[in-house]
Amino acid sequence: MTWPTHALLGINSLWLLTPLPPELLGYDLGTLAACAVLGALLPDLDASESKIKHLKIPGTQFKPFLLPAQVVHRTNQHRGLLHSLWGLGMVTIITAPFVFWTGWAPVAALLLGYASHLLGDAATKSGIRLLYPSKTRFHLLPPRGRFTTGSFAENAVVPLLAMSVVLLLLTHLPWS
Repeated sequence: MTWPTHALLGINSLWLLTPLPPELLGYDLGTLAACAVLGALLPDLDASESKIKHLKIPGTQFKPFLLPAQVVHRTNQHRGLLHSLWGLGMVTIITAPFVFWTGWAPVAALLLGYASHLLGDAATKSGIRLLYPSKTRFHLLPPRGRFTTGSFAENAVVPLLAMSVVLLLLTHLPWS
């Protein structure tokens, strides 16, 4: 999947948090959406070129993910470790201490975004190695339902994902 599709899937994963009362979340939906998008882009640190590799801190030229992306790409193939339950587990362990600083909701949003990336790539023809280092590929869909990254089929889903994000925002953003 391409990064815009992953970003939209990440935001859509926040639907899982909507049954919770806003005061329990403790964060606005915009902040949680940003965390979900970050999580949805993280697995592609292992790609030779990825959106997350080139993200800059606003107002600077600093790319905080450039060095980690280069290291991970050199030591791992795309859709390897970071596209597995091991990758999700590592990110969970790394981000768990942030709960004490930020609260649980941003970390949960980031992890939901990460999981949405894995599910999205599992819907492609390539699938993912969910139980890395096993070479077995996991596919979410039957063979005829799988799509190629960047294909017409993927692009046809993007407007539906975007409409779902708009609906999420319209129904869950506070209006003053």
